[in-house]
Amino acid sequence: MDFDLQNDTLSPVPRRLEHPYDNVPVLDWWKYDYDHVFVVLNPFYRVPGYTPETASFGPMRVSMDPETLMEQIEEGGMPEPLNPAPEGFEDLIKQTGEAVAWSDVAFAIGATDFDRFARTVWLQAIGGEIPEADQDLAARLAEYCERTGLYHPEEDLLPAAMEPVLGRYLAALGQTDVMLWSEWREVSRLAPLDTFARENPASGLPGEKLSAVAAPGLLLSWGYDDIAGLLALTDAQRARANPADYFEGYWAGAETTSLVFAPEGAPPPSRRN
Repeated sequence: MDFDLQNDTLSPVPRRLEHPYDNVPVLDWWKYDYDHVFVVLNPFYRVPGYTPETASFGPMRVSMDPETLMEQIEEGGMPEPLNPAPEGFEDLIKQTGEAVAWSDVAFAIGATDFDRFARTVWLQAIGGEIPEADQDLAARLAEYCERTGLYHPEEDLLPAAMEPVLGRYLAALGQTDVMLWSEWREVSRLAPLDTFARENPASGLPGEKLSAVAAPGLLLSWGYDDIAGLLALTDAQRARANPADYFEGYWAGAETTSLVFAPEGAPPPSRRN
């Protein structure tokens, strides 16, 4: 199942590099390319000297109707956060930040149903509508993050807080370099393994989100509005190192779909084969 990363930059996107954007079981989607999928949870994180209130980072959520928003953009441009993070904040996250596990946050706020907790984390991160039954859980989560200066998991991309552990995992696999890809696989670059070392700046692609990392027998990919990556592996890569020893997450089963935290009302899963 090995493939030539350089040649893939010149050809149409092969299935082994595609993210399963439809609500499809991930093992079915990649059944001809990979043997296993591990769902990697993007970590919460703290940055010394900063909090979300003093340095807002990530997508800005606005509570106004589309027509009003367009009028504001036409008159004065995009709305700006009151306390934007300093330039290069993603480098500070990577170099000085502390990744915090979902399980630790769940324990701290007394969340005993991890599935409900994970759904609430996701909905808060993307600015989604919280079900009435989970309003109290959401309030406890928001209060805890505000009180402890905790940032929510980053979405859509390789989070800076995850890079150092990703580097250690790839080293355990014996990788010396990997290919970094944009969301739609239109932009890529080959990156040596020390790209992910803590002392180096956050990884990126010119003008694009870094939404996938690929190597022979491996793809780690993030979808739109997602705070969990899908790590697809061949048997050989899984045998070299267990991702559960490096990342917080879980192994996908036959019914695990690409909409990891799919809310009620999501389209029914479709199948590739």
